[in-house]
Amino acid sequence: MRKVFTFLMLLTLCLAAAAQENVRYDIEPGILRIQEDYISNWRKVGEISGYRIQIAAYSGVNSRSQAESARNSFNALFPYTRSYLIYNEPYFKVRVGNYYTRLQAYKDLEAIRATYPSAYIVPDKISYR
Repeated sequence: MRKVFTFLMLLTLCLAAAAQENVRYDIEPGILRIQEDYISNWRKVGEISGYRIQIAAYSGVNSRSQAESARNSFNALFPYTRSYLIYNEPYFKVRVGNYYTRLQAYKDLEAIRATYPSAYIVPDKISYR
């Protein structure tokens, strides 16, 4: 009797799993339109508030070449972290990473400070893609 009951339960489970292959979703057109608007609006934004790590800032004569040199040396040491050369008069700044939270940036800051001891976290606009 138990074997028959177990067999019937397994048969029922197998049939239920096979029946779920033909699932059909009825989504209202309004929801699809809202979803498409949401996606298109976020594509327009492109940047959000976040954090980066500033590893160097230079001003004066040859400041641009010094900043480019610092960026190139960073790219050689950390090839998987994006770097940015930013100009805010009178400084050329080298900032790295795209972090949503300060905690995410802090994890990489510890590794970066081994090479760049004056590195610190700064709020910045980051690419969310």
